[in-house]
Amino acid sequence: MLRGGAILIAAGAAGCAVSRSAVVTAAAGTIAWKYQTDGRVRGLRAATGRVVVESETGLAGLDDTSGRELWRAPFSTPGIATGACFWSDALVVCETGPDAVNRAVAVDLATGQRKWSFDAPDGAALVGAFGIRDGVLYLIAADHDQGGREIWAVDLRAESVRWRVPCPADGLVVPDGGLLYSRGTAGGGEIAAFDPGTGATVWSRAGDPGISGTTIGSGLVDGAVLATDGLHTVSGLDPKTGAALWTTPALPYPTDVLFGGGDVYYLSDGDKLHAMRPGGDAAPLWSLGVSDGGRAGKAGGYAADGICYLLADKTLRAIEAHTGKVRWMQEIPDKAGSEVPFAVGDGYCSVESAEGDGAAVVAFAR
Repeated sequence: MLRGGAILIAAGAAGCAVSRSAVVTAAAGTIAWKYQTDGRVRGLRAATGRVVVESETGLAGLDDTSGRELWRAPFSTPGIATGACFWSDALVVCETGPDAVNRAVAVDLATGQRKWSFDAPDGAALVGAFGIRDGVLYLIAADHDQGGREIWAVDLRAESVRWRVPCPADGLVVPDGGLLYSRGTAGGGEIAAFDPGTGATVWSRAGDPGISGTTIGSGLVDGAVLATDGLHTVSGLDPKTGAALWTTPALPYPTDVLFGGGDVYYLSDGDKLHAMRPGGDAAPLWSLGVSDGGRAGKAGGYAADGICYLLADKTLRAIEAHTGKVRWMQEIPDKAGSEVPFAVGDGYCSVESAEGDGAAVVAFAR
């Protein structure tokens, strides 16, 4: 569930930039700025010095310290929250242009200028750009006629597809090294690992009833891919083979809400958050009550730099990963935590919040 970039179309497409910034403060947990959006927030991405907001009318790039709008553009994408990736000082997104062509575009984070593009062939729709490594962009494409999905490895220099293989899921993880991983994001935790050079399947746990959810979308936790059966057990899988390295005994609370970061993972049972050390130990590192009404089952968790940011019961908490100490908390008048767009930047965490009859992005000092 970890969420955690930027963009604009060509110059001249930007709307009038109106600052929505407030007074910047360094006090952790205080509001640094608010930015009123046009309709609901579809996604947020954070990069050094920038926050990109995707709303119903397109994309806007903001200065992350003030919330000042730098550019705006009517960009039509499948969603930047998970289907976009960074490339140096640009963000690569998939778009459907005014010419109805599906393409991947690298947009300069500072200026919004297009730096590179790749047009998909007729009959293919680009679902998302998930990572770049060694001069190769890894995309997921959908075939309009066949209805299936494929992973494409696109050579950035040649702007051509090196290889393409069937994709068993709807998301892709491209870590700094090692294998590529596909993972389900629509209610399934199926996982498969691919060779980045050839696309060959190295291992697969697709359809495994013991995997209903996984943390692979946010990366490895203490060197392992974490998976849950959705009931009462969590397993750590070897990222090279997919074999189980350890499995917890049956835990006394549900394991359907699972996220992690660093060397800690988290489970929410509806009214408490439990921090767990990876391994077969059933004892939590700490537990913290987050809802008196048992409404935290749809919690959203985001881990960064030793802090767990938890959205539950319309409250955002910054919690120390190893101690459970709540550094600060703020009310977020919005929907369920797992549905709220969220991004963690260098000094701020940005989140969607209700604002009058509309929506806004609110940045809190970390």
